[in-house]
Amino acid sequence: MALDDKKYEKFYKTDGTGDDKAKSADLARAEELWDLDRAEGCEWYLSHPEYGPLIFQMQQMQDELDALRDEISTNKDKTAFPGFGTSGSTALVGNTTVISSSQASAITANTAKVTFPIAYATSGHALTFGVDKKGTGLIITNTFTEKGKKVTKSVTLALK
Repeated sequence: MALDDKKYEKFYKTDGTGDDKAKSADLARAEELWDLDRAEGCEWYLSHPEYGPLIFQMQQMQDELDALRDEISTNKDKTAFPGFGTSGSTALVGNTTVISSSQASAITANTAKVTFPIAYATSGHALTFGVDKKGTGLIITNTFTEKGKKVTKSVTLALK
């Protein structure tokens, strides 16, 4: 899943030559003042009625960014993929269905059949379907009794 576009802009730039580039001396002085304030636990800022809530929220965001960096680092630092598995307890490729040995045997037994079960049968009459040994034709066999004598008629329809 791709990240959404960022919704923020830099406060200042530290490279280039444009008017939006912060002066090195200003950045050094701001860092120096920050170090002094932070050494006192940002007491003045946190006790200020307007700055206090902002500093509090900025710290919350920094804590969240640190947590996200840990998660990203954990995934980025991986050197191997464990691979895909073949059971419900491992990662499966795509929409993989895992079947049991008995299910696989049942499928094999069913595909080895060359005839269909009787589709219609009454006393003295049967209609069966099958596939020829080459697998190229459908055999339809009708067996019935006519004047006391068993009669069988078959036809093979080409499948290809």
